[in-house]
Amino acid sequence: MIDKNLSNKIILSFLIIVTVVNLIQSAFTGLIFDEAYYWYFAQNLSWGYFDHPPMVAFLVNLGINIFDGELGVRLASPFLYAANVFLLWKLIETDKKYKYTWLFMAFVSSIGLMVAYGFMILPDTALLTFSLLFVWAYKRFLLKKDTISVLVLGFSMAAVMYCKYHGILLIGFVLLSNLALLKNSKFWLATAISLVLYTPHLVWLYQVDFAPLKYHLFDRANSAYRIKFTLDYLVNCIAVAGLCFPLMYFAFYKLPSKDKFDKALKFLGYGVFLFFLFSSFSRKTQAQWVILIVIPLILFTLRYAYEHENYRKWLFRISVFSVILILYLRVALIYQPISPIKYEAYGNKKWVTELKDKVKGIPVVFHNSYRDAAMYGFYSEGGTVFSSNDLHARQNQFDLDSSEFKVRNKKVAYLTGNHEYLIDSTVSIIREFKNHKIRGTIIDSLKTYKKMKITIDKDSFKNKVATNFSAELYNPYNETIPTDSLTYAAVFYDTNKRGIKVIPLLVDNSSAKIKKEETVSIQVKIPDTVVIPEIQYFRMGIIHNGIYPGFQGEMIKLDN
Repeated sequence: MIDKNLSNKIILSFLIIVTVVNLIQSAFTGLIFDEAYYWYFAQNLSWGYFDHPPMVAFLVNLGINIFDGELGVRLASPFLYAANVFLLWKLIETDKKYKYTWLFMAFVSSIGLMVAYGFMILPDTALLTFSLLFVWAYKRFLLKKDTISVLVLGFSMAAVMYCKYHGILLIGFVLLSNLALLKNSKFWLATAISLVLYTPHLVWLYQVDFAPLKYHLFDRANSAYRIKFTLDYLVNCIAVAGLCFPLMYFAFYKLPSKDKFDKALKFLGYGVFLFFLFSSFSRKTQAQWVILIVIPLILFTLRYAYEHENYRKWLFRISVFSVILILYLRVALIYQPISPIKYEAYGNKKWVTELKDKVKGIPVVFHNSYRDAAMYGFYSEGGTVFSSNDLHARQNQFDLDSSEFKVRNKKVAYLTGNHEYLIDSTVSIIREFKNHKIRGTIIDSLKTYKKMKITIDKDSFKNKVATNFSAELYNPYNETIPTDSLTYAAVFYDTNKRGIKVIPLLVDNSSAKIKKEETVSIQVKIPDTVVIPEIQYFRMGIIHNGIYPGFQGEMIKLDN
């Protein structure tokens, strides 16, 4: 006889123990670079950020207001992981789960990436939780369509979109699996609730001129197809499932859909897989992008295991082996000497402390490294920091927020990891991860104009690169800027938006100075000595302490 009460007590005890273990792990494992970056987000709460919607920042801010250090940053993660396990348990409808409780615990503990989200705070940490909540609400909605299911469905749709933009894939594929939802008034009510809850972020997007969407959809560089991209993607799909991946994918493929809920899970699994498979044709993918497929994989795997004894035995054996391996790796994250690799969480506090001592606490500006900037900001315990980005890298939150104003016209340490810059350096340190040398110099008064805007007459670039063209220069700063202090350059790009050549620009200013919040006209000329290659895109900017221009101008596509 199956003792349901005993089984539920075992699950509850498991959740409590795992949560405590994850809290300890969170406190004693160094931050990885992405976590430090999200800590930086949380220093100034907003309804959105350059790279992601605000959920990860909200969760980090909640934690750092309760605890200091790494535990504060990650405080939400152990509880979100417990919610993941609880929701998975609730989503399994057969009573056989009570008979195989230990299989469930071993199996969910064997999925490495999901386990890592139990003590690391990333956008996908909450995305997985609210996706499971959405799946639970959808299952209930199919059965009852009651007030609870409508409210939770609406809330969870907004929540997944507050985590990551590709949360739309979850909603979209579930909707595609059941188009009859479009005729259901209660589904539209749930949708209306989600839109109301999501409105603050939509307003924020409008206020920043949709900068994040422009970057992700239009400005982000692609690559010519390489088979390695697709092979790496397939490896990622294996990695996200863990060592049980053959059994998981087999069960997902083998079991048919028996109802609308199963059909939604199938659409979600195949849809996410195919979507990012096509993405691999133009760019490198990352394992966490496909994290949503673990939901249907887990549910179908357990369902198949409950009905097939030999399959069940192998699933349990591989799961137990995986758990032992994961436990070893988790200890290695805390105790570096037994680690088989040099991981990015190691040694960051050491290099930050060393650098802070060398620069004597003055503001630090990192060239093209929001990762190092954020890590320095965290381990220097709130030291003033900025990432000065140019077209050799990509834009990030430091371009969108007001952090530049904290270092403008100030004495700073200007550092770079790119050896093309600052050859005569006076400050240097070695970052343990990748044995990376960071070096730079002290600048008595940093001149930076990241917020200036250059607007070019795009009609001049309809069919070819214009060698002479007009533009407008806007000064948003609360000061008058001598126009002869500005140095301009442009970058030529290929069809994949990869920079192929940097060129100087000759600029004739209509005014010797540009006053605060003033716009002036400039005439721009490409020097006659410049050989113009075959290109697809053109972008102009202002050079700061380097050889690449900044992001002051928009990317212009040539109609050739």
